[in-house]
Amino acid sequence: MTLACLQGIWYNGVAMEEEIDLRAYIEVLFRYWPWIAGLALVAAIVAFIVSSLLPATYEASAIVLVTQPRYQMQFDPRFGTEDRTPAYRAFPTLATSDGVLQSVVNTYVPSPEAHVNEWKLWALSKMVEASSEGDPSLVVLEVRSRSSKDAAAIANLWADVLAQQGNEIYGQSQQDAAFFEKQVAQAKQALDKADTALIEFQARNQASIVSAQLNSLRRTQTDYLADQRTIAYIIQDIQGLCDQLAEQPGSQPVSLGDSLTALFLQMQAFNAQTSAAVQLQVESGATLSDKSLSEQIAFLEGLAATLQAKSAEIDSRLAELEPQILASQQKLQEIEVESDQLTRARDLAQETYVTLVRKLDEARIAAQEQNGTLQVGSYAAVPEKPAGPRRLLNTA
Repeated sequence: MTLACLQGIWYNGVAMEEEIDLRAYIEVLFRYWPWIAGLALVAAIVAFIVSSLLPATYEASAIVLVTQPRYQMQFDPRFGTEDRTPAYRAFPTLATSDGVLQSVVNTYVPSPEAHVNEWKLWALSKMVEASSEGDPSLVVLEVRSRSSKDAAAIANLWADVLAQQGNEIYGQSQQDAAFFEKQVAQAKQALDKADTALIEFQARNQASIVSAQLNSLRRTQTDYLADQRTIAYIIQDIQGLCDQLAEQPGSQPVSLGDSLTALFLQMQAFNAQTSAAVQLQVESGATLSDKSLSEQIAFLEGLAATLQAKSAEIDSRLAELEPQILASQQKLQEIEVESDQLTRARDLAQETYVTLVRKLDEARIAAQEQNGTLQVGSYAAVPEKPAGPRRLLNTA
């Protein structure tokens, strides 16, 4: 039977096929198989001898579980506890970090059976390995040592150190309670200061006095405006009566009706200039019609001039009232703004103090909880059989 394969080659730019015969290679293998088998056997024997001469090593494993807190305390909804999801992938790296391993080195001293010449960080780093083994919710801590007891002891201590430092990072601790105690003390000082400032302000608060003065000025202004409006109406009526009288013949005496109208306008003018109402009693119509037409017009014009002078005087008084009202409004607003600022500062300080007190109680209770984010799920037992060297595996 012929064994061959085809290989593509190029000759003058044209693809050609060349036949390769494999019988030559197979014949070489059959010719030198004793040497090949002998060398493989020698290598296996050497591997078995070297593995037998190596000292026995033991492996111990401890398991640390990554859990969620069982309780999420929140005494005040305005100051919520952040939901800190554990960084699962970070825990194997944290386990082999210098800080964690150095704590193990400082705490534990291996026995002479471990044959550790120099107990340093680098020595422990060669003995340990941390992994999740496909499950991020646990960390498997493996320790290799020539002493079975030391392997188990180091693994268990390593698990305790990892759980302690991990809980300090991801859980509540006494440091959190101390932090909130300091914040509560500062908030109490701020609250006392805000209360004192508000009390001192109330001792000099003139809001009610200024408000009463402002209301009085506004009432006076309203009265002046009402008098001025009434005077304007009376002047219009007087002008209308004068125009009506001017249309009448000069020889004709003033009628009783016009005289009564003039008298009524005169009464309104007096009532506009005094707070007390003026009342006149007419006994006979003859006493009202003794004036001539020109005299009646002159009287009405004089009354209108008097009312115009009164209106000008009211304008002057209104001009004097305006800056007083504006100044009172400004002063009252300044007082109210200061009062609002001090009140808001006191309310904010009080709210902050109450919130921090509740958060302090929450931190104190959380710090007493025994179950943290990291818990030792299983401590390592003292291995009974060595894990290495693996003579059969090395030989194979």
